[in-house]
Amino acid sequence: MRSIICAIFILTFCVNSHAQSFSEFTWKAPLEKLEAIPEKYENEKAIIINKETYSKGTFTGTFPYIEQLSLYRDQTHVKLLSEESVEDYSRLILQRFKGRIADYVQYKTVDVRILKTSGQEVDLNIRELEQPTLSEDDDLYENRENLIIYSIPGVEVGDQIEIITVIESKFLDQGRIVNLYNAYPTLKSSFTISVPLKVVLKGNIYNGMPSPKVTSNSTNRIFEWTMTDLAAKPEANTSGTIFTKELEHFVYELNFDAFRSDALSFTIQNWSDLIWQYAEDFLKVRIRKKKKLEAFYENLYNEGAQALGKSAADLIPLEKVYLMNEFMVKNLQIVRQLEDFEKSEGIEYFLDNKKSDYRNMMRIYRDFFERNNIEFYLAIGKERFNGPFDRSFISSTQISDYFFVFKVEQGLFTINGLGALNELPWFFHNTTCLMKNINDRKSQLQEVSFKDDVLISNKNKKFSRSQINIDLDNNILTKKISRSSSGLFTQGMRSGIVQASKADTLVRMMEQNFTRKYKNKTSVNFKVKAAKVDKITTMQPFDFKYSYQASFENLMKPTDDILQLPIEEIIGHSFRWVSNAEKRTLDYHFPFQGSDIYDVYLIFNKPVDIENLDQLNRSINSEYGNYEFKITMMKPNMYRIQSKYNINALLLPIEDAADFQVMNKQLSDLLDENLVIRTK
Repeated sequence: MRSIICAIFILTFCVNSHAQSFSEFTWKAPLEKLEAIPEKYENEKAIIINKETYSKGTFTGTFPYIEQLSLYRDQTHVKLLSEESVEDYSRLILQRFKGRIADYVQYKTVDVRILKTSGQEVDLNIRELEQPTLSEDDDLYENRENLIIYSIPGVEVGDQIEIITVIESKFLDQGRIVNLYNAYPTLKSSFTISVPLKVVLKGNIYNGMPSPKVTSNSTNRIFEWTMTDLAAKPEANTSGTIFTKELEHFVYELNFDAFRSDALSFTIQNWSDLIWQYAEDFLKVRIRKKKKLEAFYENLYNEGAQALGKSAADLIPLEKVYLMNEFMVKNLQIVRQLEDFEKSEGIEYFLDNKKSDYRNMMRIYRDFFERNNIEFYLAIGKERFNGPFDRSFISSTQISDYFFVFKVEQGLFTINGLGALNELPWFFHNTTCLMKNINDRKSQLQEVSFKDDVLISNKNKKFSRSQINIDLDNNILTKKISRSSSGLFTQGMRSGIVQASKADTLVRMMEQNFTRKYKNKTSVNFKVKAAKVDKITTMQPFDFKYSYQASFENLMKPTDDILQLPIEEIIGHSFRWVSNAEKRTLDYHFPFQGSDIYDVYLIFNKPVDIENLDQLNRSINSEYGNYEFKITMMKPNMYRIQSKYNINALLLPIEDAADFQVMNKQLSDLLDENLVIRTK
């Protein structure tokens, strides 16, 4: 079943909550009936009559420690014109805030009202609505723990429905890129933000976006962007879409300089000023115990030089960078938040304790470059899916991340957080970034470009080798899994695994993952027996490998004299799902090319037949990618499964999206299948 998720796009953090104590909304007026549907929309599945997003915040504190309390209201009024749209709106789905997020974000109001074709208006009380129990066949089943779901009764074709949610947030809104398009044609769409007069909002509009209406009262300035008669763009804000190339949009940024204890001694006039000011605000190095820091480096160089077969005095700058980055990647644990007493510590404390937050990690790198007289720059990049930098609009909203560029005899290199040398996120390749010498305020801004060769490299591989021993009598699977990656796949695989390994919690993390996965399958028992990181490299092609062993009881479903083993328990590709493929309105862009491969050996404790073997094998090819699933009997009690998902293009044009999606649908359908096993 397909349903509408009430998405508040103003919230850019990952939302996951515990509370359902939200109140009902006091509607200001009866729901206005749409008298006539515009002729060009008569054959649409639904039409959005009005879509409003409203944000109002209050701000306190001293820069850079600004605190915000904001209300975000999202209100959608839609007319249902088809059974498909009725199915979409038969359930209200809210993101569930959990854990630490729930301390900062909560629903204040959720309400739904319906205008029937008879003219009767029905105001539903959300807390009285049924919360359905999802079956495994439901599209939302896998994500059910992160959602609050309500069934909306009595919805029919021709009805109008209005949904409103109000969220209170303590997360700081510093700005974003926004378009006003929706999944259905929209007669009117608006985005309004109200900020105190003390907070400066600056923005820019693109691709013919109308200018905002600006009004003021005694305390706030209000900016409202409005568009009318918008075509449906279901994929506008989905993965793989570069909407900034074609759609009208705007960018805004909130400036908090008025909250500084000391006013800026200069006005930011260009990108060079912006980068320098960031370094002044966040990257000033603090050293409390100089001798302790010097001892760290002496030990690092002595041990590293010995491993390289030379003396510490003979180390060249690039070798020192390599040794430092090895320590940072393999030893330094990144924490989200420091303890209060740690906030005033120097960088030597974090190196000695092998843990740090992000900002102190960046300060450590800065000190390292300066200490070793290595020419370096602080660089900024803009994600290529958001388009190139607008050099005329000086705005940190455009910055996706900060990283370092350094220059040695061997050439220009990059360091990005805890990644390897010259390992940038995929979204900075095929872009032009900006960089500055942050030790000289008057230094010139420079450009640095990264080509698309990494995006199309045959080094982008992910490989999983598995041996699964199957005890048919006791319904027990014992898995020995080894997973490796190289190229751009490594970034997505490595981060959480390595951080858990540094904290010596890798086994626990994997057991927690399985606990969530099998939470509603009470018959399934499991035990992770071992888990380890086998390989980390900090040079191209960034090879990474980890492995684990685990046992599972009752994964197979017994039926009569056969057992069924879900294929999703054997393979699990990260495939590139193309939203709205059948009626795509914008091109789809792949993050990068590459291959995702599974090689699985199933070893049974007695000879078996897999009865549906021939029906499972498949191979599908297209200009943009291919998928192959092959299962072969090696011995009477051993079968081999080979599954390969490959992307070999960066651009999927609109007209070819539906054909490519056939491959994804075949893989998706396969993951819902079972191996039908019969003992001989």
